[in-house]
Amino acid sequence: MKIISTMALALLSSTIYLPEIAQASPKPSIQVAQQRVFAPEIESFTVYPVQELDPGTELFFVLRGTPYSRATLTIPNAVQNLPMREVRPGVYEASYIIRNWDRISENTAVRATLQRGDRISSARLQQPLVAGYGYGRDDYGYSDRRFQSLSINRFTAEPVQRLDPGTTLNFTLIGTPNATATFSIEGVAYNIPMREVSNGVYTGQYTIRRRDYFPRSDATVTASLQSGNQVIRSRLDGDLFAGYDDGFNTAELPLEIITPQENARVSGRVEVQGRSAPNATVNVNVQATSSLAGLFGFERNLLERTIRADEQGNFSFAFNPAISIPGTRYEVNLSATSGDRTNEETLVLFQE
Repeated sequence: MKIISTMALALLSSTIYLPEIAQASPKPSIQVAQQRVFAPEIESFTVYPVQELDPGTELFFVLRGTPYSRATLTIPNAVQNLPMREVRPGVYEASYIIRNWDRISENTAVRATLQRGDRISSARLQQPLVAGYGYGRDDYGYSDRRFQSLSINRFTAEPVQRLDPGTTLNFTLIGTPNATATFSIEGVAYNIPMREVSNGVYTGQYTIRRRDYFPRSDATVTASLQSGNQVIRSRLDGDLFAGYDDGFNTAELPLEIITPQENARVSGRVEVQGRSAPNATVNVNVQATSSLAGLFGFERNLLERTIRADEQGNFSFAFNPAISIPGTRYEVNLSATSGDRTNEETLVLFQE
């Protein structure tokens, strides 16, 4: 009995002190980590200065900052929260054409905002909208080159008679000296360096390749001039062609089959990828021909359709063999059309 009483007393003691133990050792609290969203950073906000602020004039803005954010700009008495497009990570661009009722002056305070989540940063344009207007001069009226705004006075090309493969295009840019100049031909080549041959005079060349595509109308050629964080652009003055209305001859319409290769062995579903001019129309025809030891044979039309190349000139399609007989010959005929130009290609494949 004494042993039982001792055990009961021990159990009663543990029951009494258990709550005290629980209070002395509280359960650790669970903390949920929350991801902090930092305010986006604006590195620079620039504009291509224009000669005048008349209706129809296009203003071109560039903002550099935190990538994958939402950028807008506001021009007082003209437009609010105009979206800026992210052309590459951290680089946002927007253009605005001045309207008759806009009230924009050289002193208009243009602002840009960059938003990420609920965090917003803003910056005021520190460049003048008009080239050479009261900017970058000290108290004595002398220009300070550290703050001199960029300008492109002229961007021209030597007109050529034909846009054939092998023809060299020569470009000249006249603008702010000691800067970095490049030019781009839309749909053909981009960011081609230009060399400063004399103070503020830059030259560059491009030789047309066989696969290049130049539209019947004016090709869009743009020059860029950069110094530090400032970048400005200008379109080509004039035409690339001499005697534009005299029926100039352009380069051959490109049409290339990328995959599969000529005479390749295929099995199952066959996918064809190619390249032509941007937005070109491509007519596709696939014929299958087969025979077994000369005993019998067949010729069948497997596919006939019209497709359109994308803005980069890429296109694709696929076809399925009706009867998978080893040695079956597939003839893929392509005909591309763009404007008044056409080109044709043929691809031959064999069934495994």
